[in-house]
Formats: sequence, C-alpha cells, structure tokens
Amino acid sequence: MVRAADSLYRVLYGGILSRLPEGIAVPLGQWGLRLLPLDLLPFFRNRDPRLATSLGGVRLANPLILSSMYYDTTILRRAMGLGFGAVTAKSITLMPRPGHPPPNLVRIDTPEGPGLVNCNGFHNPGLAAYRAALAHLPHRVPLIVSATGESAEDIVAVAEGLAPFGDLVEINISSPNTKLVYAWSERPEELAAMLRAARKATDKPLIVKVSPDFRRMNEETTIPAALDAGISIINCGNTRRLDEPRLSQKSGGLSGPALFPQTLDNVRRLRDRFGSRIDLIATGGIDSPDKALQVLAAGATACAYFTGFITRGPLLARRMLDAIVKAHR
Repeated sequence: MVRAADSLYRVLYGGILSRLPEGIAVPLGQWGLRLLPLDLLPFFRNRDPRLATSLGGVRLANPLILSSMYYDTTILRRAMGLGFGAVTAKSITLMPRPGHPPPNLVRIDTPEGPGLVNCNGFHNPGLAAYRAALAHLPHRVPLIVSATGESAEDIVAVAEGLAPFGDLVEINISSPNTKLVYAWSERPEELAAMLRAARKATDKPLIVKVSPDFRRMNEETTIPAALDAGISIINCGNTRRLDEPRLSQKSGGLSGPALFPQTLDNVRRLRDRFGSRIDLIATGGIDSPDKALQVLAAGATACAYFTGFITRGPLLARRMLDAIVKAHR
C-alpha cells in the first residue's frame, strides 16, 4: 500500500504538479492538504517505540520534523497525522506582514535534484492574530512555533507571545529573505543579548535556527552564545542565499537536495565540536530515507525537511521511518 501510494504521488507530481506554474501549483497543493483527510489514513505512520527521541526534554515519537513553511492551522493539523514526530509552524513577526510580491517562489533544477528558491519575506498575520488561531489547534504531535523579527525586542516579544501555544519555540535568525534577519549572525553582541532575553521570557525549550551561509560564525559565536544563554537546541540550518532573477527580489533562499552535502558536513562538525551539549536538528536537502539515515548516524538528534515533502510526497516520512527501524534491527 505504501509503495503504491508513493508511486502514485510521484506520477502526480512529475506529470502534473511540477509542470504547472508555481502560482497555480502552490495554492492547489495547499487546497489539497486542507481538504483531503490524509491524516486519517494509518499507513502514513510508523509507531515503533524505538523511533522515539527528545528535544530539550520534549518527547518526539520519532526524529522527523516538518520544517517551517505553513502557518495555516488546518494544514498543520493535517500534517501532524502524516508521520512526523513534530511539526513547525511558519515564522511569525510581531506585526502582520504582506511578504514580498510574486513571483516569490520558483522551481530550480540542480545536479542533485529538484529544488525551490523562495523570497516569501515572512508573509504572516502577526502575533496577535496567530495566537488566536493557535488556540484552537490540537497538538497530535509536538508543535514548534517560530519567532522572528528585525529587532531584539520584537523577537523576544514574539517568542514570549507564542510560547503558550507551542511545545518548543524556535528563534529564526537566519532567513536570507529579509536583510536584517539574515544579518543577525553578523551582530554577535546584540544576538547574545537577545538570546539571553528570550531565554528569560519563557520556560519552553528554545531552538536557534542558524544559517548554512555563516558556518564559522555559527561555530565560534552564535552557538556558544546560545549555550551561554541556556539554549541547547540548534537547528542547522535554513535555506541558502542564492541570486535568482526570476524572483521579485532577484534573490532568495535555496532549498532542496543541493544543500545536503553541506548539511551532512555541518552535522558532523557541530557534533564533533559541541558533543552532547547540544541537541541538533539537521535541516537542508533531506529528501530520501538514505539521507535521513546519514544525518542521524552523523550525530543529528532529529532531521527536518520541507522541499522533500513537496517533491517526494507525504509518504516520504513513512519511508524514512521504516528505513530507520530497519537500520536498528
């Protein structure tokens, strides 16, 4: 059943969805996620207890995380039934943001496989409206809420405001789509103060989401600052900045399999350098069971993906989980 359904999605994506203009394919895919009760189908899930892990003391039934891209709570509720150990909501800012105008998402073919480049610009309804929406979202699996902003005060306020509605709180300091957010790693003293303030603002486990474009700064300043602030979960990483003339901003964040070699290298480096002091989420280019196995073997506590969810389909999580269980027999 799993193999047949997976093959069907590959035909659907390769024959139809990947050929539609992005402006049609994206809303069509989101419409399907909202309306189709895929989360009720048991074959999306593997409940083997050996898959369990934890982040900051929060138990996950398995180490797979849906990365941040959706803030629609109906889609998040559906995604929670599709095999993930945790689901991440889209990054929220203090005030509503319209995001960047279209085109803000394009497909890209790389030697490693199909990817995406986006310049969404944090399109979101703002903290107050999102708190109201999250209040009605049941947590079938742990929910990671994500805070961002262009000032320390804004990030701390959003983290504090979202914390009651999430099981963990991610601080996104690494999106390449907004200049001041992307540049947080270049302001180490201000970043360290912000992380300390965020740690004081909530007792929920905090995650710092770092950029693959700032590897040296991550190792030498950002992660040590997080540890000094009492934050021990690191999401490594985010999309990689790429010039892309088709986008309205002429640049955006690349996601997809082209990122995987660097993701795997970063996991090894960070585990070697920081050892058991950090819980490590590997993000970037993980779109197959073999890649999930590689980052977990290299020292990742969990692994997260989004582009693979689109290009490989919702059954990718089940295929990954089955491979992890098989590897531990």
